[in-house]
Amino acid sequence: MNSIPGAFHLLAPARSGRTPEPNGGAMRRPTLASAPARSSTPARDTILSLFPKECLRLPPFPDRTPFGVPGSWESGLITTQRTFSQQYGYFEIRAEFSSSPGAWDAFWLLPVNNLPDPNGLGRWQELDVVERYGVWSKGVYSTIHTTDRAVNDNWQTQLQVYSELPNPGGYHTYGVNWQKEQISFYVDGQLVGSRATPSDMHQPMYLLANLATQEPASLAGVPITSKIDYIRVYSADPSATAVSLEPVSSPAGNDPGTYGAATASSTPQVTPTSTSIDAGPDQLVFKISEDAYLGDALYTISVDGNQVGGTLTAHASHAGGQSDTIAVHGNWGPGDHTVLVHFLNDRWDGTPTTDRNLYVDSVSFNGANLPQGAIGNVLGQTFSFHDGAPAEPTIPVITPPPTNTTGTPSQPQNGSSLSIGAGPDQLIFKISEDAYLGDALYTISVDGNQIGGTLTAHASHAAGQSDTIAVDGDWGPGDHTVLVHFLNDRWDGTRETDRNLYVDSVSFNGTNLPQGAIGNVLGQTFNFHDGASPDTSAPATTPVLQTNPTGTPSQTQDGSSTSISAGPDQLVFKISEDAYLGDALYTISVDGNQVGGTLTAHASHAANQSETIAVHGDWGPGNHTVLVHFLNDRWDGTPDTDRNLYVDAVSFNGTNLPQGAIGNVLGQLFSFHDLV
Repeated sequence: MNSIPGAFHLLAPARSGRTPEPNGGAMRRPTLASAPARSSTPARDTILSLFPKECLRLPPFPDRTPFGVPGSWESGLITTQRTFSQQYGYFEIRAEFSSSPGAWDAFWLLPVNNLPDPNGLGRWQELDVVERYGVWSKGVYSTIHTTDRAVNDNWQTQLQVYSELPNPGGYHTYGVNWQKEQISFYVDGQLVGSRATPSDMHQPMYLLANLATQEPASLAGVPITSKIDYIRVYSADPSATAVSLEPVSSPAGNDPGTYGAATASSTPQVTPTSTSIDAGPDQLVFKISEDAYLGDALYTISVDGNQVGGTLTAHASHAGGQSDTIAVHGNWGPGDHTVLVHFLNDRWDGTPTTDRNLYVDSVSFNGANLPQGAIGNVLGQTFSFHDGAPAEPTIPVITPPPTNTTGTPSQPQNGSSLSIGAGPDQLIFKISEDAYLGDALYTISVDGNQIGGTLTAHASHAAGQSDTIAVDGDWGPGDHTVLVHFLNDRWDGTRETDRNLYVDSVSFNGTNLPQGAIGNVLGQTFNFHDGASPDTSAPATTPVLQTNPTGTPSQTQDGSSTSISAGPDQLVFKISEDAYLGDALYTISVDGNQVGGTLTAHASHAANQSETIAVHGDWGPGNHTVLVHFLNDRWDGTPDTDRNLYVDAVSFNGTNLPQGAIGNVLGQLFSFHDLV
């Protein structure tokens, strides 16, 4: 018996040149007479054959039977159908695939029992550990096939991993670690990518390996030959019957041993991290974990409305019982304080396995655990703490709002009043909340510019109360857009465990705004028109784009084009929206740093339009992460009352990025690699 400590047992080694004895379902290599072939006649020894160096060869030939259509080929296939299957585990092949034009090598798994296609997508269950095409021999493809609807909308991003081989020739190992929550692919023992396990891939599957052909096989000549050294299957099930790991034939002169399975089992999928932010005598310690899906969870931490540090990335697996440790230092002074953990890129594609989540597992202040909101999965989670340092009596807690020419609201008994900004124009908001584990937090922006800091709701919506917020400014003539951004929405499953923010009404210079008066949304937009005399010295529009060394997208007929920032590198986004009660608003950040201000979508997704956003910079060599943050998602219960933002495509310096091309999410992540 051979096993990797604490991980996988070798269940089913299949070697060319010898057949393992039966032991509770060990995989057998078919004999020549029983090997399935793409032919109506018995398989010939030229189709599936053994050679003196004890590798299994699969050489296809042009069809020699009277049954195939013109251009048909015969080839060989080995399978464990009806002899061996397994649910979960590590599966590996060592093979020298063909680089001839028209060759199509594959090692794959199929379910013992096919499940129906409930969405009518024409999809099925299949796990392709590796596919390699002779016309593109430097790269290999690993693909998950599923009937799940959401991931099939962009299957190349959400279901496929592409990797390239530094030296494509010779023998290589290709493996998959198929687990309940995640499927990870390996080449030569190195992890090349992981995807979430679909909802319909939780049943036993059997193995297949074959060499198919496609055009231009006729140009390759014959024979087209692929060689298989071994196929091995490992299980982490302690009740599985193990077999001994005997020496393999090693036709290339070396045996890689168990390194593929060893890497998959001994290397953690994720490693918890410890981070320290800022300085000061006080310390908040957070335990953070995530459900990763199409990238890690991103978040920020703010104290009393002031963000501490930059954008943070979660690494620890919530399902694995792990936690990152984040120590935030400061000197916040005596009194009560509010902490906000803001989840930036929540994503859910319809199933428990296609769901990106952030968890605050615990929080402590100066060693004492905070009494509320310790665990959650929310867009923004708030915690309150009290600093018992000696009070500074010279600093008043509340500053009375100033009087201005348009009149500042007075303090009502059932809410609060606040005045922000300065200028002759005034927006007045009536705000209320459903408080739960803390008050609702929000910000107010006009034309993408935040006014004031983070605001806290106090008035009870259920009691018919409202806070009054007066926002003053001088916004100039023309149309303007206001965003009320709800920072810490929370819902724990019932009406009583639901934190909500309501904009009960809005007025501009005494006139009620005509849309979006009442809502409970993450971001709510309002439009107003300032009728002041236009300033002719300021143009109404800015020229769309200027040429730069990397090439700037031209004006599109069905959308608009915008250029942001400067530098030799360029990210180009194709953006569209489903507009509803106003346009979709969003920001773009690279490595946690926002580039430009708040952007507004205009192109109609339903009409297949896209606007082009060119973001320039000089990000330096290495890997980088891009976040498109949707600020004002809204859904009022029907497909027609749903505001959505779509990232239709992204490219970096002219190369399309392989992830996340299309989506409707609060925050969408993309990764790119800069060579210089």
